[in-house]
Formats: sequence, C-alpha cells, structure tokens
Amino acid sequence: MAFVPAPQTIQAEMRFLWSTQRVENVLYFQGSGGVTTTLMQTLGNNLIGWWNTNRKPTASTQLQLVEVYLTDLTTETSPTVSVVTGLPSAGANAAESMPFNVSLCMSFRTNGRGRASRGRNYLLGLTEGDTVGNTVASTFTSPALTAYNALIGAGTFTPGLQWCVVSRQFHGVDRATALVQPITSVLFVDTVVDSQRRRLPGRGK
Repeated sequence: MAFVPAPQTIQAEMRFLWSTQRVENVLYFQGSGGVTTTLMQTLGNNLIGWWNTNRKPTASTQLQLVEVYLTDLTTETSPTVSVVTGLPSAGANAAESMPFNVSLCMSFRTNGRGRASRGRNYLLGLTEGDTVGNTVASTFTSPALTAYNALIGAGTFTPGLQWCVVSRQFHGVDRATALVQPITSVLFVDTVVDSQRRRLPGRGK
C-alpha cells in the first residue's frame, strides 16, 4: 500500500504478547499544534498508564503489553518513537484464558457518515469468566467502555492531542491525504463474541 499522509497525526500501536502470540491494537491521535517526538513519548507513557489503570485489571494474565510504537504520519519520513517504560505489563485476571482468536469488537464513532468515519478495536484478554454462553458479560464490557471513553475529547487524554479515526482510502482508491475525524463516542453493537482467525495460535509469530 502506498503511503498516505495524515498531517499532525500519530499512529499508536499497542503491541502485546498473548502467551507467545504477537497481537496489537492501533489508535490514532491528531495534534492541534503539530507533532513532536516529545509529544509522542508523552502519549506512549500515557497509553501505558491507561492500560495499567483501565484494561490490565480485567485482562488475562497471559496477555502482556510489551511496547507502544508511535509513528508520525505527517510524511513518509516523519519520526517514530518506541515507548517501553515499565513494560512488560501483564493482565491481572488469573481466570482461564479464552482461545486467542476469541475477542469482542468495540466501535468508534465520529460525526461523519459511512465506514470511513468509523474505527474499531478488537479487545484482548478475554477469560472464561468473562463470557456467558456466546456473549461477553458486563463485568468486561463496562470497564472497557469506561476506559475508551476516557480517551475522547480534545486534550482530554493528552494535552495537544485528540483521539481520532483515520481513513486512507475512498471507494478502494488511496486518498491524496487521509481523512482524520475526532471520535465522539464508543459502543458495542452487540456483545456476541467475535473471532479473529489471524490471532489463532501460530499465526502471529
């Protein structure tokens, strides 16, 4: 895929090990006054703190955050920053882990219309105690919603940054410049468990 610039926007890859499986979730933040490596370092540290406070308590002990890798998407040669302060940091839920492919999709919404205006994360670290039949219990979903809601708003999570959705294509064609829109809400469309084949054991090494 050709590089599509997203001016003053940081891509934050939260990289995990789930047992020996490498998995990640990606978040985007746009700067109101430009992007610097210092700001990227601050964001990385804040995301580690966010994981430790909000997501770690309910995540399986087999899941551990090992790195937050940040990329300035302004140009193809803009800097990257790797933040590993206090890592690895493993989940605190000692219940039996669900198979690695079992997940739950959270939807990110903006004020725009269509798929280009929405984002998502597939939440990691589910355990057997988090599921009731084929659905995920509120003991997992409620803290997750609280955690992601804490990211919403200009300067709320990290001064000078706003959590956003980035769209690089329009009708299957690369945009000249990515469409970047602030996230206004998060939700679960349903709480039925999802499956990600690429997270099956052995596919993320």
